[in-house]
Amino acid sequence: MTRPARQAAGGRPPRRAAEAPSRRVAPATAAGRPAEAPERPARLDRPSVVIVVPAVLALAAGLWDLGGPPPWRDEAATVSAAGRTLPQLAHLLQSVDAVHGLYYALMHVVAGVSGTAEVALRIPSVVAGALAAAGTGAIGRALGAPRAGLYGGALLALMPIFSRYVQEARPYAMTAAAAVGVTLLLLRLLRSPTSAVLAAYAAAVTVLAYLNLFAFLLVGAHGLAVILARGPLLRWACAAAPALAAVAPLAWLGSRQSAQVGWIPRPDAADVGGLAVQLSGDLGGATGPGVAPLTWALALFGLGYAVVVGVRRAHASRRTENPAENSADKPAEEPAAKRAEAPAEQRARTSATLVRLTLPWLLVPALVLLAASWAVHPVYVFRYVFCCVPAAALLAGAGLAALPPGLAAAVLTAWLGLSVPGQLATRGPDGRQDDPRPVMALLAAEAKPGDGLLFVPAKVRKYEAVYPSVLGRLRDVALARSPERDGSFPGREVGPRVLAARLGGLHTLWVVGHTGKNALPARRRALVARSFAPAGRWTFRGLFVDRYDLRPAHRSNGAGVGK
Repeated sequence: MTRPARQAAGGRPPRRAAEAPSRRVAPATAAGRPAEAPERPARLDRPSVVIVVPAVLALAAGLWDLGGPPPWRDEAATVSAAGRTLPQLAHLLQSVDAVHGLYYALMHVVAGVSGTAEVALRIPSVVAGALAAAGTGAIGRALGAPRAGLYGGALLALMPIFSRYVQEARPYAMTAAAAVGVTLLLLRLLRSPTSAVLAAYAAAVTVLAYLNLFAFLLVGAHGLAVILARGPLLRWACAAAPALAAVAPLAWLGSRQSAQVGWIPRPDAADVGGLAVQLSGDLGGATGPGVAPLTWALALFGLGYAVVVGVRRAHASRRTENPAENSADKPAEEPAAKRAEAPAEQRARTSATLVRLTLPWLLVPALVLLAASWAVHPVYVFRYVFCCVPAAALLAGAGLAALPPGLAAAVLTAWLGLSVPGQLATRGPDGRQDDPRPVMALLAAEAKPGDGLLFVPAKVRKYEAVYPSVLGRLRDVALARSPERDGSFPGREVGPRVLAARLGGLHTLWVVGHTGKNALPARRRALVARSFAPAGRWTFRGLFVDRYDLRPAHRSNGAGVGK
């Protein structure tokens, strides 16, 4: 029998003839595409897009008018610390700001390379912001939701509250980047809890805590995420325990310096409302509705989508496990149904995993810090939980990714429009707690070299490190020991008798202070009033300036104060 005859009689066809259709039909997906298609993901799902686009957006937003926001009092502390020698910095940390020691050490290196100009010291925060946005995209990709990661990273990069902390020389942008990196390591640990991954996780958590002690609360959120995911809890605990031991000395030293947070009030309902607004990307100021309502709407939609998909998956699983619901006369439809259910099951697993990760990250650190502030000692300030903002962005990104592409683009455009007032506000003169620039402009124009200068309170002296060309021309009449020698920010001040002697011979005295303490202490006020008369008062955002001129009687006889 010839080969064609054998084929016609039902014999085995040649291998080449059988393989051709099998490559076209058998590997088909539920969408009808060949199996090779998943090897080339959609353009928006590619790693180069998911990671690079948020990083570029964050860099652009961070560099936009980087020198515009005025340097406020905490940034003045960074300038003062970064400009000291290492022994002077160690002396400072023994008495204050030990919890920021790692950041000050990094800024000391930056200052040695590029100086202490505010823009130079803000650049590391901008870079950290780009890493945080890129890492948010990477988390979405690691969870199997690259589109959620792309949208989440882009939202984070363009949030006004994110720009607020990315554009300042403080450790909070670095803390956010470290929190994102630690969370990526957690995902790696859940997949492959090897000794190397556990060690890397422990080291990264330690660095996170040394950048911001309160960010260590993220470890509690990670523990809850591991429990919800039914992950290797014991191995995770073995990595968290040495990190806790490494952070304990810093926590002890920080508790001995708790006076530096003594100004923090006990939180109230307004703080809780402000937390909800700021976690969702807004500044919490008078900039209109901002992005907060839309961000929360997207986040809630993402949560709802995850619940719906999870319920459908559970219902499909029960129906598959119940043989009574499977019709015996439809055997040909079962493979197609199974193929159709596969993408839905994948979406369900991805959505559930994303929610289990982001919700603890978003809520646990903030709620624990609020509870501690109510029950034990007030320590809640939003910037201490700023590292939770990427979780809100990722959850909102998941909500965007669940929308049809056209609607997602429209919602994203509306969100960008709502973010503009906040972006402009954070770069304006009211974008920080205080604005020293008009104070310096006034002193540069009106004060003469050798005029007297008093600070109220003494910690306002930190601005001498920021504006040496202006304040260095004046005579700091109350200073007894410089901040560098004293191991502090305000330095050591003289007593009344020495101050009275130093006031002698001055013709003009300038007083610069915070508006919260808008007058000289009573003893100093009486001392100044002996020979000086008020000659002017200027109030700016967070700061005030008083001018005192020598009284005419003292000018005529040449008598000095205290004589």
